[in-house]
Amino acid sequence: MSEVQQQDSGSEKGGKHKKVRAKKSSTHIDMTPMVDLAFLLLTFFMLTTTFSKPKTMDITMPMKKDEIKEEERTKVPASQTLSILLTGKNRIIWYMGMDDPAQTPQTNIADFSLNGTNSIHKVLLEKNQLVFNEVQAVKDSVSKGLIKNDRDEIKRHIAAVKVTERKGLIVLIKPDDKSKYKNLVDILDEMLVCNVARYAIVDVSPNELELIKNTQ
Repeated sequence: MSEVQQQDSGSEKGGKHKKVRAKKSSTHIDMTPMVDLAFLLLTFFMLTTTFSKPKTMDITMPMKKDEIKEEERTKVPASQTLSILLTGKNRIIWYMGMDDPAQTPQTNIADFSLNGTNSIHKVLLEKNQLVFNEVQAVKDSVSKGLIKNDRDEIKRHIAAVKVTERKGLIVLIKPDDKSKYKNLVDILDEMLVCNVARYAIVDVSPNELELIKNTQ
């Protein structure tokens, strides 16, 4: 709202003749409605804004051997276990089987490329092909209408496939002091992309440190 205030700047002198001067006007703006509008907009944005939620990733950390009872320990076949050693210069060293100081494993070099010759992505897909196909079958069932196209429903079916499939790959991720944090995040992303159900972050053993040193 605005008001126009007029000021009479002319003066009258005696006699018949009067000198008329133009009247000056000043504009005054009333800001009260603007304050009300600002509070209405502030209230609107506070009530309608969706705050971003932090994204988290579930990681299974292994317990110490002395904390696990003998009857609760699960016997894992060495043929299903893939050890991934993360070291400096974005380098990956992997081998099949468990860490055994008495027997030196056959190591392989890999990288984080998607379709390269030494791609760790291709290695994980090949070793975990059974579970990957089962998860793909769930997605195909969704496209055919056999499973409801609902995010929670799809996640439930995929989780059920991963739990019941005991022949799937088990990955032990072992970063050393020279590896980068980004490498750990990238390899954890690969676990999700390749549908690896069971994986854990494990400390590098002295025998594996020697493997990293000797592997070119």
